[in-house]
Amino acid sequence: MARFVRIAGICVITLNAACGGSDLTGAPGTSLPIVRLRSEPYSFTFYSGLDRPARLVVRDAVTWQAVWNQIYLRQSPLPPLPAVDFSRDMIVVVALGSRSTGGYSILLGGASEAANNGGAVIVDSSSPSSNCVVTEAFTQPVDIARVPLRDGVISFVERSHVSSCE
Repeated sequence: MARFVRIAGICVITLNAACGGSDLTGAPGTSLPIVRLRSEPYSFTFYSGLDRPARLVVRDAVTWQAVWNQIYLRQSPLPPLPAVDFSRDMIVVVALGSRSTGGYSILLGGASEAANNGGAVIVDSSSPSSNCVVTEAFTQPVDIARVPLRDGVISFVERSHVSSCE
């Protein structure tokens, strides 16, 4: 099992380095449909095996299985892997990294087409303000979505805010 964890960790680091990141300024504004794997306006999970911030684009079943296993590293039994038709779609995974309390969140907020058959994905992250009551447990928020397959570079547009708990 320890060997698999190392392999999955390498996949996450490699994908994160390859995904890039830039601003949407100047990119075509054609919206792409995005289907989050959780319909509620919360992170897909708050407890994951992704301890470091990550921006991942998954375009094949083998990598999808490795990333899914890494997300559920600390949980048993492993939930079934959601089916994806990688001839039509890709998976985007964003992780906030480990936080010392609850109250943190990360959401995929939308996607649009970009030049050279690429795309841009909006990542909304939030942190609790000092007046928020939060759980005193380590969290590792992650969000996941299915997006139409793009062969080009996928960039990430970061938006962050502090949640007001008044």
